[in-house]
Order: sequence, then C-alpha cells, then structure tokens
Amino acid sequence: MDDTIDLLQIKIEKAKAALPAETINATAAVDWKAAILGLRGKHGYTFEQLGDLELETELLLCGLLTPSDYPKELENRMKISRSAANELVSEMNDLVFKKIQAEMIKNVERKKVFAKKEIPEELKGQSLNNPPRAVLENMAKLEVHPILTQKLSSSFKIPMVETDHTLKNLQPSSTQNGSIPKKPVDPYREIPE
Repeated sequence: MDDTIDLLQIKIEKAKAALPAETINATAAVDWKAAILGLRGKHGYTFEQLGDLELETELLLCGLLTPSDYPKELENRMKISRSAANELVSEMNDLVFKKIQAEMIKNVERKKVFAKKEIPEELKGQSLNNPPRAVLENMAKLEVHPILTQKLSSSFKIPMVETDHTLKNLQPSSTQNGSIPKKPVDPYREIPE
C-alpha cells in the first residue's frame, strides 16, 4: 500500500511540476486542506475518508483526474452514496475550487497590469539625442509660410487708445450753485410736531 502511495505521490509531484506557475500559486494561496478538515465536524467523516477526499482533490488539482470522474471516485473511495458524493462535490466547489479560480483570475489580472509593453524593433535603437533619419529629412524640408515669417520677425505693438475722462454726465446748473435741491419728505417719516 505504501508503494502505491509513494508512486502516486511521485506522479502528483511530476504533474505539479508540469502545471503553469499561475495555477501552482493559486492552489498554494488557498488553504484547501484545512477546508477538507473542516468537513469532519460538519458531516462527521472519518480521518480515513478525509484522507481519501484529500487525495482525490489533489489528483483533480494536478490534472490527473477529470472533473467528471471526481464524484465517482469520491463515491467509491469514501464509500458514500451518490447523492452524498454530489453534495460533497458542490460543497468542495464552494469551499475550494471557486476560491482557487478567483485567486487565479486575480493573479492573471495583476500580471497584466504589471506587464511591460514591448518596444517595436524600429524604435529600440533610437533616443532623443539620436533621432531617426526620416525625422531629420522632414525637418530639413519644413518651410515656413511667408506671412508667418513676416509676423514673427518684427516687433509687435498694441495701438494706443486715448480715453476721455470728462464729466459730461453732470448737469451744469446743479454743480455751479453748489446747492442740492431738497426732496419732499415722505409723510410717514416726518417728525411729529
């Protein structure tokens, strides 16, 4: 029995080595073995059944077991009914596989954000101090419009406008007398006598 487990562990290690780095990191980030141990208190599985569940889950995560065979293997190894195996598969999906999937998506998105964009081959050897030949040729051909040359070559002066600051709006009679005409007082504001 130990020989088969050792051979199986060797196969699992080889399969893990063949997996992409994102998958290995996502699987390592989720504590799926603790989730399996938590099922003992919830469903009352024995440690032997939990060991079989852990082994089958690890085989599935490594790609050595197909998802369609996973419930059948759990049913045969753990010696549980088909409905209990299907219920266990859905619970494992919620506790383990969805978390691993979310972790993989997060890692891939993070990798996309921090990925460097490659510089095209034609621009790699160029710098600001050493512009490409086509740019230099365009600069040599560049001609300035004659009106623009005329406007930019002479100084610019704003024309001066003279402002008249006289007091034409005042009436000449009132300013000469110096007296301000009295307005009649509002009868409601008169001082009573």
